[in-house]
Amino acid sequence: MELEEGDFALFEEPEGFRPPPPPTSDVVFERDPENILPGSPSKLTVRLVGKHSLWAHRLWNAGVSLAKYLDKNKSIYNGKSVLELGAAAALPSFVCALNGADRVVITDYPDPELMNNIQFNTANLLPDLINTEHISIQGHLWGEDATPLLAALKTPKFHLLILADLIFNHNQHRQLLRTIVNCLQPTPASSAPEDRSYAYCIYSHHVPKWADRDLAFFELATLEEYGLEVEHVYDETWSPMFPDDNGDIVKRSTVYCWRLWLPEKPN
Repeated sequence: MELEEGDFALFEEPEGFRPPPPPTSDVVFERDPENILPGSPSKLTVRLVGKHSLWAHRLWNAGVSLAKYLDKNKSIYNGKSVLELGAAAALPSFVCALNGADRVVITDYPDPELMNNIQFNTANLLPDLINTEHISIQGHLWGEDATPLLAALKTPKFHLLILADLIFNHNQHRQLLRTIVNCLQPTPASSAPEDRSYAYCIYSHHVPKWADRDLAFFELATLEEYGLEVEHVYDETWSPMFPDDNGDIVKRSTVYCWRLWLPEKPN
């Protein structure tokens, strides 16, 4: 039997069959006045995707907390290179770029919706930098080849890595650690803390019964395979991201910040 062109209309979805995608939303980050450099904006508005399986449609407490910490502690990255992994709205990256980071590479899962949203936010917040060597937006699968990320640098590797609320991806811990080791600049074991390159890892225990799975990331990091050192930076209390969820509300409300650094291997 031969089908005519009109017969294929049987397979077309009627208009309105699928609900429209959720709309995007805007979130405003209010900066502390004492942290704002002359000529720098007092607030940053970032757009979030409407809905995403990787939770990029939320602005997480951890990301906002780290953005505030970095806004205050500019010496960590001023004149240096920064890489954010799993950036979503990329708020910490924008804070670093505004405050004098030399190179900022913003990455997330290579999904067009995520990449386009980062591009949109960058164009809105950093119009003078988006088409320069100072900003690079790339898709990156954790654990895969880091050569494209490093190609954006003047130095061999990055001075600061940003990991905001990523370690709930328990089955990706090893891949994430591989990217850290491949991208983080090693520093001599005898170096002063202020001279080291760090990966800042900030998170909450959104499911307290799995807190041990979250913390397994740091145990893995210290294995010889990765050779990272781990240090506690600070804890902060926030309102929980999911107030009605079950589990210890103190753990769900707390933001924990740690940093990892890579001692140089002796020759």
